[in-house]
Amino acid sequence: MTFTYKQTSIHYSSIGVGEPLILIHGFLENKNMWTTLQSGLSKNYRVLAIDLPGHGETEAIGYIHTMEDYAEILLALIQFENLQQVSLIGHSMGGYVALALADSSFGRVSGKINKLLLLNSTPLADSDIRKQERNRAIAMIQTYPQAFVAMAVKHLFLPQDQDRFSSEIDIAILEAKNCSQKGIINTLKGLRDRKERIEVLKRMHDKSLIILGALDGVIDVDATRAVAQATHTRLEVLPGGHMSYIEHPEVLLSTLKEFLSQ
Repeated sequence: MTFTYKQTSIHYSSIGVGEPLILIHGFLENKNMWTTLQSGLSKNYRVLAIDLPGHGETEAIGYIHTMEDYAEILLALIQFENLQQVSLIGHSMGGYVALALADSSFGRVSGKINKLLLLNSTPLADSDIRKQERNRAIAMIQTYPQAFVAMAVKHLFLPQDQDRFSSEIDIAILEAKNCSQKGIINTLKGLRDRKERIEVLKRMHDKSLIILGALDGVIDVDATRAVAQATHTRLEVLPGGHMSYIEHPEVLLSTLKEFLSQ
């Protein structure tokens, strides 16, 4: 399925019937990452999953993919499908996009968001060190694109889990290699420059849930835990790292269903 945004075809899928959920993938991922969860959730919900520009089947746009740009595309999807109210589930970068959409600057849609779930994600901006890492990644992708993709995907999994999830890692690398060099660079710039959005959780704490992996090496777990406490946002911490949807799919599905049904 597609709709057009700024002369670009945006690809998405939709299965199930009921209250709409939009699933938002992370960096180097695409809508296919949600296959298992889509199947489990579509028994009670209409589940939409999108390929953001530079990922999956959707081409890159312009010179930078800001989280606000991605949020505008989600808004275009909501309007295209004439959705009156939605819940958002975002993995890693997808959480940043969900927060951007829920930000007060998007008053056109903030009242339409029923639930907001950040999966292995945070409302915090990149630290200075992390921004430097993004810049090094941009330089590396221009010279060694295939090596960068393989290294970046493996980095999402805990070292002790890489043998256990070797086939899942291989699939994730294959999916990530579908991302264009331009798309990866544009997205790294957007990730580097994104703003902090703690205020969104302050405003929507009663509608929000953060799910983290206890050993996540991508997200600052302690800092995000402190934000959850300060904003009175519900927090669930699962064993494992950054890829909870692969590491603990059954526990995750059960947690999502319970949260969405409240």
